[in-house]
Amino acid sequence: MKKYRFAGLFVAAFILTLAITAVAFAGQRGSQDFVLENGTGRIITEIYLSPTSTKEWIYQDELGKNQVLYPGQEIFLGFDPKDNVQYWDIMVVYDDNTYDYWNALDLFRIYRVTIRPNGLVSIDAA
Repeated sequence: MKKYRFAGLFVAAFILTLAITAVAFAGQRGSQDFVLENGTGRIITEIYLSPTSTKEWIYQDELGKNQVLYPGQEIFLGFDPKDNVQYWDIMVVYDDNTYDYWNALDLFRIYRVTIRPNGLVSIDAA
């Protein structure tokens, strides 16, 4: 009987460890990394990011020189852990030099953004 009691305690301790680990990882969801999908139906030639609290586009073109994001394509945008800012703005420039932007996206919660025409957006968030 003691053998089974020990096994039960072991299983309970294992489950408790898994639960604590899950809570710890959930608390680390503060990363701003996300996937940006082009749902605009247009070719994007430039992507800029900036904290909402800043009036300038402080990050250079995230696509890189001579790169484009075609309709339906996506790009992973990763941040330096020191960029501990919650709300970000996104601006894209199209191949005809017009642009759209999206304001105050909570990148601590959002892990996928699908941008749409005229400043509309679909998000997947935790």
